[in-house]
Amino acid sequence: MENIHQYSNKPEWRKRMAVVRDGLSVAERAKRSVQICELLETVVFSEMRRKLARPLSLCAYAPFRSEASPVPLMETCWSMGDSIYAPRIRTAGEGMELRRVTGMSDWAPGRWGVPEPDPQRAELMEEANPIDVVLVPGMAYSLSGGKIARLGYGGGYYDRLYSERSRVTDKRTLWIGFAYALQVVAEPLPIEPHDLPLDGLATDEDLIWSDRGERSWNEPETG
Repeated sequence: MENIHQYSNKPEWRKRMAVVRDGLSVAERAKRSVQICELLETVVFSEMRRKLARPLSLCAYAPFRSEASPVPLMETCWSMGDSIYAPRIRTAGEGMELRRVTGMSDWAPGRWGVPEPDPQRAELMEEANPIDVVLVPGMAYSLSGGKIARLGYGGGYYDRLYSERSRVTDKRTLWIGFAYALQVVAEPLPIEPHDLPLDGLATDEDLIWSDRGERSWNEPETG
């Protein structure tokens, strides 16, 4: 395979990382997705439920094309009584709203065919409702200086969601990248100041905390 780390601009990175991700067979994607889900449930979600002594509130996505799938984790969360919300691009196209989903039947193809919560089935979440964890998809991730950089799809939707959530609630939320290990690259990615800061990155090989995420994860819960 050619050296994918040499490309410094976002479009080139996206093209080449899409080839890398698409190179996984359907069976391999499913296997690795289950590994990511099991890691998150064991290390993060079960521990959060214990610490908080309550069900969790999670924002997750339904996979599109060759994305890593959080569906096995969502099924576990539903069985544990957790609340799950999913992002939907607003009708005007300005940012994303969150809607509560209670099963995979609550999704329908949205813009560009990306699965989104069906507004006829999924109730709109009130803006100020706290979210414990947001799972964030992406094309590539890199680690440097205690930070986790993410290369998204170019629409800036998760960046705006992060900005909006930060304004409407003071409840701490963990923003965790969800990806295959082969999406983590050695060379720093072309990141801009408005890109959302990730607290952690879950892959089929490891769970990695940023400095910010490590502090948040270890600080005492204040209620």
